Amino acid sequence: MLKVLKHYHTRIKEGRLKEFISQWLWIGGYIKRYWLLIAIYTILGASGSVLGLGTSMVSRNLIDAVTGQNSENILSVASLYVGVGVSMLFINAFKTRLSLKISLKVNNEIRTDIFAQILETDWEALSRYRTGDLMYRINGDTMSVANIVLTYIPNIVSVFITFGGAFVVMLQNDAIMALIALAGAPISFISTRFSMKKMREYQRKQLELQSNKTSFNQETLQNMQMIKAFGLVDHFISEYKAVQDQSIYFALTQNKFQSKMTILTGFIGQLIGYACYGYAIYRLWQGAISYGTMTLFVTMSSSLRGSFSSVLNLLPTAMRASISAGRIMEITSLPRESMEDEQKGKEMLEAAKKTGIKVELKDVSFAYGDNPCVFTGANLIAQSGEIVGLIGPSGEGKTTTLRILLGLYHCASGSAVASNPMLGSMPISSGTRCLFSYIPQGNTLFSGTIAENMRMLKPDASDEAIIEILKVADAYSFIESLEEGINTDVLEGGSRFSEGQKQRLSIARALLHNAPILLLDEATSALDMATERRVLKNILAYNPMQTIIVTAHRPSVLSMCDRVYKIQSGHIDEVNEDQIQTFLNEG
Repeated sequence: MLKVLKHYHTRIKEGRLKEFISQWLWIGGYIKRYWLLIAIYTILGASGSVLGLGTSMVSRNLIDAVTGQNSENILSVASLYVGVGVSMLFINAFKTRLSLKISLKVNNEIRTDIFAQILETDWEALSRYRTGDLMYRINGDTMSVANIVLTYIPNIVSVFITFGGAFVVMLQNDAIMALIALAGAPISFISTRFSMKKMREYQRKQLELQSNKTSFNQETLQNMQMIKAFGLVDHFISEYKAVQDQSIYFALTQNKFQSKMTILTGFIGQLIGYACYGYAIYRLWQGAISYGTMTLFVTMSSSLRGSFSSVLNLLPTAMRASISAGRIMEITSLPRESMEDEQKGKEMLEAAKKTGIKVELKDVSFAYGDNPCVFTGANLIAQSGEIVGLIGPSGEGKTTTLRILLGLYHCASGSAVASNPMLGSMPISSGTRCLFSYIPQGNTLFSGTIAENMRMLKPDASDEAIIEILKVADAYSFIESLEEGINTDVLEGGSRFSEGQKQRLSIARALLHNAPILLLDEATSALDMATERRVLKNILAYNPMQTIIVTAHRPSVLSMCDRVYKIQSGHIDEVNEDQIQTFLNEG
C-alpha cells in the first residue's frame, strides 16, 4: 500500500512539473517574440543596479574623506558623489519613460493577441465557460502573463547584478563578512521550497475566486432589470456580501500563512544583519577598516541579503504567472474555428447576387455533449426567394437549428450544406458565415449611436443608405422624431428604446448586411401583428432572392411561409396547414 501511495505521489509531482514546464514554454513563446524589447528593458534595469553599486562605493570614499582617511581628495570625491546622484536622476527619468512605453506596448499586444485567440475559438466549446470567468482570464490572467514576459528576465538580471556585485565587493574586502552575509541563504531557500506547494494552492484558489467574483458582478449587472422586477435587491446584496466574505476569509488565511513564513525569514535576516553589523564594528575597533569601509560593509551585506530575498520572491511570481498561463492555455487550446472554406464562401457570396443560395440539412443528428440528441436524422431545405418557418415547443431545437446553419454548432452525423447553381455546394462552417444575416432572440444592440450600430456590418454605409434600410425595417418612423436622428445614442442594452423598436433596429442592421440568407429567431415577437406583416413584406420586397428562415409562433408569420417545419421529440418534419393550426391551437 505504501509503495502504491509513493508511486501515486511521484506521478502527481511529475505531472505538476510537466504542467509547469509546458506553461513556461508557452510564456517563452512571448518572451522570444519580444526579445529585443526585453533586452532593452534588461539593460535599463541593469543600469540602475550598477549605479546603485557605484553610489555605495563613492559613499565609502566620501565618508573616508570626511573622516580624514583621504581628506586631500575630498573635493573630487564630493564632486563625483554629486555627479553620480544627478546622473541617476536623469537616467531614472529616462528609464521610467522608456520602460513605460515598452510595458504598454507589450501588455497591449499580448492582451490583444489572447483576446483575438479567444474570439477565434470554436463557439460551441467556448460556450461552456461563464462570461465573467472569460473576462477575468482576458484581463487579470493576461496582465499577470504580460508582466512576467516583460519583467522576469530583467528582474533576474538586476537581482543577480546586485547580488554578484555586492558579494564580489565584500569578498575582496573581507571574505568572512561575505560568508556571514550569506549564512541565512540555505535556511531561506529551504523555507521557501517548503512554502511553494502551499503558495501554489493559494494562488490557484485566489484566481478562481477572482473569476467567480467577476462572473457574479457581470451577471448581476446584466440582469439588473429582472432583479429589481422581482424584488431581489436584498437577496443579491446578501449574495454579494457572501462572495466578498469568502474572498476576505481566503485572503486572511493566505496572509496568515505568508506572515508565518515572513516572520521566519525576517527573523533569520535580522540575525544575519546583526552579525554583519557586529563584525563590521569589531573590525573597525581593531583598526582593520575605516568608517567608510564599515558603512560599505553594512550596505553591501544588506544589499546581499535583500537581493537573495528578491531571488526567492521571484519564485512565487513565476508560479502565479504559470498558473495564469495555464488558465489562458485552457481556453486557447480549445478547438479553433476552421476558416479553410472562407475563400469559397466569399466566392459563393458573390455568385449569390445573381442566383441566390439554397441551404439544406441532410440526415442531421445533434446533441449537446453527452446529453440525449436534440434531433436525429433531420432534413430541411430552404430555397432562394422562400420563407421557411420553424415551429415547435420551446427547448426542442429551433434556435439550435439556426446555430447549426451558422456553423456555431457541428453535426454529430449527417451534413449541413449551402449550394449555388454556379458554384455547387459546400459544407456549412465558419467559412460560410458570410452568407448569413442573423437576428437572435433578445437584445443585440451595442453602446454607441444608431448609425454606429448599423455600420458594424457595413462600415462604409452612407447616412442615406442607413436611413433607407431603417425605413425598410419600419424603424425610421420613430428615429426621425429623435433630436439627433440616426446619431442618437442607443445606450447600453438599447435601454432608451422599447423591445419592438430594438427588434426593428436589429432587423435593419441585418438587412444592411445584405447577405443572401436571413435567419430570424423570434425577431418580430415584440411587434404588433400589423407592424410584423408590414416589416416582413418590406423584407421580401427589398431582396426577393433572399432565403429567409424564421422561428415563430404567430399565424401572421406562418401564413407568409412557403414551407413550415415542426421540431419536436427529436425530429424535424414538414407540416401542412392543418398541422400548423393544430400546433397553434395547442400553444
